[in-house]
Amino acid sequence: MRLINYGHFDVDTLISQMGISRFVPTNSRDGYHKGDARCDPGNQTDDSAEFDVMNEDSDEEASGYGDVLGLTAEDINRMVFRTEQRAYEFYLRLGKCHGFGVRKGDYCKDENGNLIRRRFFCNRARLRDEKHYARFDRKRMHKPETRTNCEAKLSIYLDRGTSNWKVRKVILDHNHDLTPIGMVHLMPQFRGLSDDAKVHMESMHSYGLPTSKIVGYMSGIAGGYSLLGFTKKDAYNHLDKKKRGNIADGDTNATVVYLQGKAAADPMSTARYNVTNDGMLANLFWADGASRADFQHFGDVVAFDSTYRKNKYRRPLVIFSGTNNHRQTTIFGFGLLLDETTASYTWMLENLLEVMCNRMPSVVVTDGDDAIIAAVRKVFPDTTHRLCAWHLQKNVTSNGNEHMFRDLFSKWLYSDMGIEEFENEWATATEEFRFNEKCWALQMYKKKHMWVSAYLRGKFCAGYRTTSRCEGLNSHVKKFLTSRHTILELVHNLEVLVREYRNNEMVAQFNSVNSIPVMTTCLDPIEKGAARMYTRAIFSLVKKEIDAVRVVNYVAKRRISTTIVYTTEEYGNPSRTFITQFDRNMGKFLCHCRFWEREGFPCRHMFFVMKYEHVQEIPHRLVLTRWWKDAKSIDAYVERGEADDERGFLMRHGALHEASQWLLSLSARNQVVYTEAVKGIRALCTRLVEAFSRNDATGQHRKEGCVKDPVVVRTKGAP
Repeated sequence: MRLINYGHFDVDTLISQMGISRFVPTNSRDGYHKGDARCDPGNQTDDSAEFDVMNEDSDEEASGYGDVLGLTAEDINRMVFRTEQRAYEFYLRLGKCHGFGVRKGDYCKDENGNLIRRRFFCNRARLRDEKHYARFDRKRMHKPETRTNCEAKLSIYLDRGTSNWKVRKVILDHNHDLTPIGMVHLMPQFRGLSDDAKVHMESMHSYGLPTSKIVGYMSGIAGGYSLLGFTKKDAYNHLDKKKRGNIADGDTNATVVYLQGKAAADPMSTARYNVTNDGMLANLFWADGASRADFQHFGDVVAFDSTYRKNKYRRPLVIFSGTNNHRQTTIFGFGLLLDETTASYTWMLENLLEVMCNRMPSVVVTDGDDAIIAAVRKVFPDTTHRLCAWHLQKNVTSNGNEHMFRDLFSKWLYSDMGIEEFENEWATATEEFRFNEKCWALQMYKKKHMWVSAYLRGKFCAGYRTTSRCEGLNSHVKKFLTSRHTILELVHNLEVLVREYRNNEMVAQFNSVNSIPVMTTCLDPIEKGAARMYTRAIFSLVKKEIDAVRVVNYVAKRRISTTIVYTTEEYGNPSRTFITQFDRNMGKFLCHCRFWEREGFPCRHMFFVMKYEHVQEIPHRLVLTRWWKDAKSIDAYVERGEADDERGFLMRHGALHEASQWLLSLSARNQVVYTEAVKGIRALCTRLVEAFSRNDATGQHRKEGCVKDPVVVRTKGAP
């Protein structure tokens, strides 16, 4: 393992760099002291001040502290240093070897301002001033005593004749216990952050890693905490200082400037905010170009939730998310709210709608807060509002201890049942579990149209019917955000979160495009067609429905005009029958189970009819383009008349972004292809600039405002 020293300086190499000369007595029998570089006593011309320079490459220097361990006061008195700084570095080395710290003491200058005398002390020299003990207005506790009036010191002066520094006096005796060699690295004089360590630390911190884990990782690379060169507290102090420097003009102003800078690099990026009467930040909404483009493709189902205590101001953070064609979470934008009132949520949703070119989602998924429900009804009046299953189950678990009730609730939430069946079961459960005496149960029943499967049959959910998606997003957010983050840190860390989700999408797209699933079902032509169209994630779900044709039994068949009506039942449950209609001329299917309307791909009953009617491929009417491999292809979305408006621009932007990823991957494989790609890109850019040279660039001119930082607010609770 390669060991890296992250310290401010390596004291073990100071002797080789400071230019210290070692006195060799003429009456010495062996001509050198232990730890010194070998010298020839015959070269000494007198006993005064001729010193041999230590060899940097000697084994003695590389072996550790042997060159200073045996030094006496007499040896040090005869030393000569080229500069005052090198004398200080020597005393530091001596202190690290013996276990004491060093402080620079008083000094003297001549009439020209040149330094001529200097004293260095043990860090425990002198005593704390008595005035600090007599203060009655102290707000902090006294720091522990460290000074003991130790008299150990090194005094040097400038020899004007030789321009060297000589030792005037040295005292090596201390009046306190010296620090053991195994703890010397903890003393302030012998630790510090190097520039390399700072950059390394800041880089990892920018990706959401906590400081404690950063220090642990770096200590492992260095070979242990004792070789790290700094402590965990040093790391915390540096990162905190860095954070304060980033928001020197105010947290909110720094965030606004940063988002404006992003807009300069990404014209599709946008940020909107309003302020209170006191000039403080009220609400903030932001989204980048890729998120806006994704909304045009996958914004039919939008989920948002207020995640509490994810910033130092305790402002509610809103994350707008959806599901992409790989059935993965995709992020549409973020919001920071003033409070959890209907007015704040309304402002946020109105700006979301405007930024997304007024595209109305068909379904909105929320946590069921009354203020959110009111805002959704106002901004999205025709949109289906369903409650998040994860939040519902958490609510039931915290309020209902009965295992039987939790099972019954899951049935109401997920099973395919009728409205009458649900109402009968609720009436029975009300008597058994005394729902009339429980406020939360009455509230749940009041909102039944938003969560009971019987009332939501046929409503598209894009994978938000289960708890895993909301639960996964909330769990993922906790890895990147803490209650200590500033707004600027919040924005930075959310960008890391988005990049991770987009990387997952890229990997899924690569796997879908560059692999072919193995055909295993009985409907081979239909399965092959599905494999060509759908992404791997969706194909795996479609394949389950195709395979489930084996458990569907034929009951009856009749014809009504051009429509064929099949009645089927599932194996093992003959009491439940399903009606499936098929119009061959129109290529139209309709099934009583409403699976296609909810999930966006055919159900097992439809595939059963396809088998009986010898249909060779899934009819086009049953294929949602949002599940295609090339769902982001512009041809699949832009209709006539909208290709030149803002929504068309967003979709083209997203399609070009998708295509550019493949260009980058292919172009970087070797130098020849890279050179050709660069030439082609430059030529294309030149042609595009010429084509639009007569058109004035449009855009909003933004300027820095003076927005005050928000105050800490109280939230309703944690999700």
